[in-house]
Amino acid sequence: MPPRTTFRLLPAVFGLWLLSAASAAAQIELPQGPDRDLVYGNCRTCHDLQYLVDSAGIPADAWDDVVANMRQFGLRIPAEERAKIVAYLGSYLGPNPPKPDAQPAATEPAGTTADGATLFGEQCVACHQADGRGVPGQFPPLAGNGDLYLAPAFPAAVVLNGLQGRIEVAGTAYDGVMPPFDHLSDREIAALVGYVRSAWGNDELRPASFGELTPDAVAAMRAKTLGAEAVHALRAELK
Repeated sequence: MPPRTTFRLLPAVFGLWLLSAASAAAQIELPQGPDRDLVYGNCRTCHDLQYLVDSAGIPADAWDDVVANMRQFGLRIPAEERAKIVAYLGSYLGPNPPKPDAQPAATEPAGTTADGATLFGEQCVACHQADGRGVPGQFPPLAGNGDLYLAPAFPAAVVLNGLQGRIEVAGTAYDGVMPPFDHLSDREIAALVGYVRSAWGNDELRPASFGELTPDAVAAMRAKTLGAEAVHALRAELK
């Protein structure tokens, strides 16, 4: 798999401040449209979506300048993804956005499959890095992380609701905020968790009783509507 998003990180204090802001506006939903998930995956990791909503109405070339300006804060994305993000912003948050009834439906066609590796590259690499090692003190590693197997659906709870509160992973403390990625479908979250649980040797940590996470199990977890702090409390209980 070719290298995807890389992220030159902001200083720790500023980065955590930005993540806290992301948590505060985590419930903002952007208009449905092609490649919206790329916007969530690459933008919400550092700043809240209110920034995008407040800027709605500017033309595509102005959005292109906004995305280009993010380089000074560390954003590095492939040119193809960057073009898709600008196209989405220029259309759905531009001067003449399509009417809601003209926007594509969010439902997945029957039989749709999700690629966990691709989803990880689009949604997770910016913080957790392509090798799953994260960034010590800022973003926890997923490689070798026993939290993946605290309970069969616990990773789905984290993806759906985010996580807020101090944790320790492999002897290193983290006290930032992970935003929710509940824009992903149940099928996509199941595929994403399946990929992370099998990558970087994580499959060797799998208890014999753990099967594959199913979309139905993700749907059941979604129905619980936990918050980021509640997921942190759940983690402590499962530890």
